[in-house]
Amino acid sequence: MEYEKPSSPLNDPSPTPFVSNKPNKLVAAKLHKVLNASIADDTRIKSALSALSDIPDLDETELRRNLRGTIEKKEIATNQKFMDAFSVVVKQLEHLETEMKDMQASCTQMRGKLDDVAVETAKMIKETSNYQDQSEACDTRIMVADRFLEKFTLNQDEIHCLTSSTTPVDNTFFEALTHLQQIHSDCKLLLMTAHQRAGLQIMESMSLYQESAYDKLYRWTQFESRSSFGGDSIDVSTLMTKALYSLRHRPVLFQTILDELAMARRDAVARAFMTALTRGGPGGTPRPIELQAHDSLRYVGDMLAWVHQACAGEKEMLEGLFHRNSANTEDDYQGVSVAMINDAVDDLLDAAMEGTCRPLKTRMEQVLVLQPNAITSYKMANLIQFYAITMGRLLRKNSVLAKTLYENTEMAYKYFFKTLNAQSQRLLQNVEPPSKDLTVAPVVRDMTAQLKEILASYDSSLVMATQPVNDLPEFDFGEILDAIVEPLLQMCEASVEKLNKVDNHIYMINCIHYIQSTMTMYSFTEKKRQALSEQTDERLDLLANEQCRDLLQQSGLSKIDQALKTKEKEVPLSSLPNMNAQSLKNTLSKLDSFLVMASADVSPQLQHLATSEHCQKVQDKAIHLLLDTYRRISEAVQDPANGYGVDPHLILPRTVEDMEAIFSFAL
Repeated sequence: MEYEKPSSPLNDPSPTPFVSNKPNKLVAAKLHKVLNASIADDTRIKSALSALSDIPDLDETELRRNLRGTIEKKEIATNQKFMDAFSVVVKQLEHLETEMKDMQASCTQMRGKLDDVAVETAKMIKETSNYQDQSEACDTRIMVADRFLEKFTLNQDEIHCLTSSTTPVDNTFFEALTHLQQIHSDCKLLLMTAHQRAGLQIMESMSLYQESAYDKLYRWTQFESRSSFGGDSIDVSTLMTKALYSLRHRPVLFQTILDELAMARRDAVARAFMTALTRGGPGGTPRPIELQAHDSLRYVGDMLAWVHQACAGEKEMLEGLFHRNSANTEDDYQGVSVAMINDAVDDLLDAAMEGTCRPLKTRMEQVLVLQPNAITSYKMANLIQFYAITMGRLLRKNSVLAKTLYENTEMAYKYFFKTLNAQSQRLLQNVEPPSKDLTVAPVVRDMTAQLKEILASYDSSLVMATQPVNDLPEFDFGEILDAIVEPLLQMCEASVEKLNKVDNHIYMINCIHYIQSTMTMYSFTEKKRQALSEQTDERLDLLANEQCRDLLQQSGLSKIDQALKTKEKEVPLSSLPNMNAQSLKNTLSKLDSFLVMASADVSPQLQHLATSEHCQKVQDKAIHLLLDTYRRISEAVQDPANGYGVDPHLILPRTVEDMEAIFSFAL
C-alpha cells in the first residue's frame, strides 16, 4: 500500500489570498530547523523543562496560559534576590576597601620603620662583629696565658710535695721535680727571646722551690744510702735510681751521696768476705774458705772465685742503680755526661771491692812463700793470672783490686821463677856425664816431665782463651819456657864438656830433640821450638863437618884440601911441597881403596843419634861436603894456572860425575 503524504497548507499549490507568493527564507530556515530538531536530543530544551518543573505552585493550565509572564516574573524575583545578595557583597567590599587602605597606610608606616631598623641593625651587626673579633682575641690571650702559666708555674700540690718535709719522696715528688726542671730549662729559652724579664722572674721564683726540693731529696737519699746499702743483699729501688739521676744536676750533692754509698758498700763487702773466710754461709753452707788452707791451690781458687762473684754482683747492682745497661741510656741521661755515669759506677765498684784487697793479698802471699813445688807454684800463678785478666774487664785498670790482682800475679810468677832458679842451681851443682850410649839422662827426663805437666796445665787453663785487657801487663809464657829449658840445656852442656866433639854434639842433639818433642803438640811453643830447631840444625851441621873431616882423612883428600885452602891465590898448587903431579897421583891412588870400602851404612858414632832422620841428615851433609871438596880439587888440577900440564885428567882417578854416581845412595 503506497503511503500518501498528507496534505499540508505548505504543500498546497493553490495560492491563498493573504499569503505572499515570495518565499520567506529566514522563516523557512527556522521552521525547517524546528521541524527537524529532536526534542529528546536537545539539552537546552531539557534544561528549560527541568527549570519549569522546579517552579512551585505552577500547574499545567497556568503554564500554558501565561508561560512567558511567569518566566519573566520568576526571572525578576531571581534578579531581585541577586541584587539583594550583591548589595551585601558591595557593602562588604566597601568595608574591605576601607580596611585595605588602612592596612596599606600601616604597611607604609611599618616599611619606613623597618628601613630605620635595618640601618640600626646593620650598625649593630658591625659592632657585634667587632665585639666578636675582640672576644676571640681575648679568648686566645686567655688560652695563651693559661698555657703559659701551666708551662711555667707549679700548682699548689706540686709546691707542697716538693717543699714539705712531711710528704714522702715518691713518684709524685719526682714528677713534680721533673716539671720544675723542665720549667727551669724552658726559662733559658725565654732568655733568648723578647721575654727576658718574664724568664728572669720565673727563674727566680722557681729557684727557691728547686733548692728546697733538692735539699729534701738529698736528705732522703743520704738516709737511704746508709740504711739500705749496708747489707749483703740489696734490692735496688726505682726511687733510689730516680734520686741519683736527679742529683746529677747537683754535682756536690751527687758526689756526697756517692761517698756515702762507697763507704757503705766497702764495709759490707769486706765484712761479707771475712765472713766467707772464717764462718762460711748461713748454717755452715758453704763451709768457711779457710778450712781449705791445707790445699793451697783450692784455697787460693776459692778466695778468688768469691771475690770475682762479689765483683760481678756488685757491678750488676751498680749498673742497675744507674741504669747503665738500659738500651736508651743516651735518652735517659739527656744533659748529663755518660762518662760521668761510667766514672760513678767504676768509682763505687772500686771502693766496694777495696775492702777485699788486703786480706786477699796477705793470704795469697802466705801460700806462695810456702810453696816449694814448681808445678803447683805455676798452677797457682796461672790461676791468679786468669782471675786478674777476668776481673780486669769488670774493673778499670787503676782500681785497687785490679792492681792487687796483677801484683799478686807478678808475685806468684816471681816465686815460681824463684823455684825454677833454685831447681836450676841444684841441677848445675850435680852435673853427671851421660852414659856411653849417649841416651838422655834421667834428670833430663824428669825435668822434661815437669815441663810437660806445666805445658798441659797452661794449655788446659782459661788463660789461653782469655784475651788480655788493654793497658794491663801481660805475662809471656815464653819466659817460663826459657826459665825451664835454658838451665836444662846448660846442665846438658856442662855434662858433656869432657867428651869429644862428636859425642858432645850427638848428646846435645838427643837432649834437644827430647825436650822439643815434648812441646810439639802445643802451638804456643812454636817460637821456642823454632829456636831449638835452629840449635839442632847448627849442631847437625857441625857433626856433618866432623864426619866429612873423617871421610877426607880416610880418602886421602885431606892434605890436598888443606893445601888449597891455605895457599896464596897467585901461587900454583903444583909448586907446593908434595903437591906435584906425581905426589898427587900417589895420594889420590888411595881414593879407589876408600871408595871400595865406602858403604851406605851409618857410622857407629852416628848410630847414637836418637832419630834416624838426624842420622840421615848428617850422613847426607857429610857426603855432599866430600863431593864439594873433590869438585874443588878437580877444578884446581884442571886449572892451567896450577901447572899440571896438558893431561891433568891422568892425575885424577875419578871424574866428579863418577864420584856422584858412586855416592848416589846419599844424594
